[in-house]
Amino acid sequence: MNKKVLLLLLSAIIVATFFIPVTQQKSVIIKSSFLSTYSFLANPVKWEHWIPELRKTIDADSAKISIQKGNNSFIIKGENVELGVKQQGTVFAINEQAGNNSSNYIYSLLPVVDKFLNKTIVSAETTVNPITYLVGKIWPSFNTDHHLLELKTFMETDSLFYGFNIFKTGVPESNLIVAKQRVVNKDRFAGAAKILSTLQAYVKTNNLKQLQPLIAQFMTVGKDSTEVKIGLFIDKVVKSGNGIEYDRMPKGGLFYAARFSGKFNERGKIYGAMREYFDDHTIHGPILPIETYLDNKLPANDSDSIHIQLNFPAFPTGRVR
Repeated sequence: MNKKVLLLLLSAIIVATFFIPVTQQKSVIIKSSFLSTYSFLANPVKWEHWIPELRKTIDADSAKISIQKGNNSFIIKGENVELGVKQQGTVFAINEQAGNNSSNYIYSLLPVVDKFLNKTIVSAETTVNPITYLVGKIWPSFNTDHHLLELKTFMETDSLFYGFNIFKTGVPESNLIVAKQRVVNKDRFAGAAKILSTLQAYVKTNNLKQLQPLIAQFMTVGKDSTEVKIGLFIDKVVKSGNGIEYDRMPKGGLFYAARFSGKFNERGKIYGAMREYFDDHTIHGPILPIETYLDNKLPANDSDSIHIQLNFPAFPTGRVR
């Protein structure tokens, strides 16, 4: 074999080498249980909120998002972006089309086996040509992480994952007066206003001082009734009587809380978020939550705007997520 042929053969081998695909993998540890992470990735609605391109579409016009579900697969379409996800066991194969760019990658999940079982390794795997692989080794910032860091941030940030910032707080004051009444649903706002007026008159007559914004509970009873309970924190110990009940609250006792601003009839969103948080963290709420009306004003109807802090007295039994 002459030198010219040998050189051509060697050149062909070198060129061919640069077209042999190389598997590239990146991993992150997410502070979320394996089950929570798996359930999250298996739910197409969740993807709408953490993939940046889809989230931009939702923020601009949520009507432009569509989801097509198949057998262990789904396709999410947004403005200038399309995401196809196929699931097989704990592996998710993703095809992402964003503008003129297309990428294919795989997510695989692995639980971190320790005494807490509250962390998951998520790995992103893709196939690249050797040139891209080598450039990525020299300049790591050249490589895309296929949204791994965005997934980690989203799942570890309560305000993103649950839609509300959930925090711990204490019972603000010890002395509380409460009045309640069961009314038909259509009269619940008028009934609440009447109870509040009764409590405020009691405070004034007995030379008391209201120390915190009013608290309330609207509890559905049967199909057509609501039990309305209104409370005021006061500065002195009083006796119960004439339809007004005095309660001694354990000042400093633990509350899990979150704040909501919006229409009264949409506050169910924060209840759902808190219950999901409790399920993920294995927290039990033994009594009904309390709504603190931060502007010290009750709603007049379902569409009235409110600004509340929802407080759940709760006891943790061990963190899962």
